[in-house]
Amino acid sequence: MRYHLAFLWVLVLLVGIIDWFLWRIVMTEKTRSGWRRWLGISGLIVLPVLFISGFFYFGTQIPDASSHEVYNAFSTFLIVFLLVYLPKVFFLLIYGIGRIPDAIPRKPARQPERHYPRITRAKFLSQVGIIIATAPFVSLLFGVLKGRYAFYTRHVKLIFPNLPTSFDGFRIVQISDLHLGSFGSNREPMKEAVELINAEKPDLVLFTGDLVNNFAGETRGWEEILGKISASMGKYSILGNHDYGDYSTWPSEQRKAANFKSIVASNRRLGFQLLRNESVTLKKNGESVALSGVENWGHPPFPQYGDLENAWNQTNGESFKILMSHDPDHWDAEVVGRKKYDLTLAGHTHGMQFGFEIGKYNWSPAKYKFKRWAGLYQVGRQFLYVNRGLGYLGMPARVGMPPEITVFTLKKG
Repeated sequence: MRYHLAFLWVLVLLVGIIDWFLWRIVMTEKTRSGWRRWLGISGLIVLPVLFISGFFYFGTQIPDASSHEVYNAFSTFLIVFLLVYLPKVFFLLIYGIGRIPDAIPRKPARQPERHYPRITRAKFLSQVGIIIATAPFVSLLFGVLKGRYAFYTRHVKLIFPNLPTSFDGFRIVQISDLHLGSFGSNREPMKEAVELINAEKPDLVLFTGDLVNNFAGETRGWEEILGKISASMGKYSILGNHDYGDYSTWPSEQRKAANFKSIVASNRRLGFQLLRNESVTLKKNGESVALSGVENWGHPPFPQYGDLENAWNQTNGESFKILMSHDPDHWDAEVVGRKKYDLTLAGHTHGMQFGFEIGKYNWSPAKYKFKRWAGLYQVGRQFLYVNRGLGYLGMPARVGMPPEITVFTLKKG
């Protein structure tokens, strides 16, 4: 949630450019007059000032925030900003592309006799631009009201030749990136998610990090909901980059350490066994598989607290191994081709909470940040699955990237 002063100045420039172009259009549109004209002009002066002031305000408040409520206030502010400015951007794109022919010199043609009122190109483009600009507005509004709570269960079947026979048909539910503080006092949506998880009757539930946005206080009151998640062979969790309290300036190292200690304890309080660079053995009918969990390991600026070597040394030579690592970049950096984990589960990306999927094709801005950003990946006989997250952060919306519950069925073959 921390952002730098340079970003603010880029934002000021962007807002200024957008509203300057719109000002030019409003001032040159001859058909616009009266109160509609003055309403448009006021909107191009008042709104930019309000939004820019708001970003500077939150830029000073967020680094020193002592509660997730500041984050939630910023999220609300951000979504209002996007609802206003995304349609503006789309309008300018359509309007600008349509005016390109006007800039090309050409010989004047004799105008035919007309028997109906002639609409100018500028007015036509304005109307088309307004119609198309409603698409991002409606999509984003849907993502706020419905999309962020439209929990989606994905079923993934994986076949492994070295899977112990007793684990044939083993069912694992993965959830990730809860970011509990983002839900505020609205606990009802997560009750539905817990019902969906339990309906799958999993053998194992694995939570791959980011329990909170930054503060231990975000976990208060969730015991009655998350504590009801059940699995016949247990619930395990790891830490994500947001679970260390690194995204605030603390008055002392002692306060930060106390916050972190409380977050660690919250995992146990919610019924999860937290794995911190360690492994456990899961046994069934005399056979066993290894489950490892490492602390967050990511490329800078994300922290590297993970110690895969320590977790690997505790696997006791089981033939089949599962790894939980929050950041998918860790898989390429230290796992694939180096440590023989058959299945690695990650989260972290949220799929940027925006994108679309058509059949086997999917797209999100996340693909330009992360090599592995959503879904299943395979290199040789090693698999990585990146969960799209169950919660949300920053933008209180999900557009085309619904919150995910992943159900794995492991088969021997």
